[in-house]
Amino acid sequence: MDSRRDGIITELKNNEEEIITFYKDLSANQLKMMVYPEDPGWTVQQVLAHFITIERSMQWLFKDILAGGPGSPEDFNVDRFNLTQPRKLDGLSLYELFEKFQSVRRDTIALVEGIEDKDLDREGRHAFHGHGKLGRFIVWAYEHARLHLDDVRKIL
Repeated sequence: MDSRRDGIITELKNNEEEIITFYKDLSANQLKMMVYPEDPGWTVQQVLAHFITIERSMQWLFKDILAGGPGSPEDFNVDRFNLTQPRKLDGLSLYELFEKFQSVRRDTIALVEGIEDKDLDREGRHAFHGHGKLGRFIVWAYEHARLHLDDVRKIL
């Protein structure tokens, strides 16, 4: 049994359920509320879009580290990514965002299911965290989402 890997999978699944449950109860007006008025200037709904775009990019990072690559390029600009990517999903309905988020999260879970605990110790570069271990970067997927959910809860 790969206990670290299995624990991460459980947390990813729990976090997915938490996000969907939370967003399902929001009104149209709440979804339009501004969470971050400064750049990138996200509404509550755009925070959900951010979960999709950032996790999709993190999957690339995970795969690169698993293949022996260095991880995130040195010149990757997180601020530019965050400014441009979630807005690409602005035209989608909440239901469509749910589908995309669940699909991306299922892909992350499948990726983690396909590795062993020892793979979590592979090292590489994360655009936000710098040099570290793959396990830490995967855990960041749900920790990061929880931090943003806390910010959304504060403005609601």
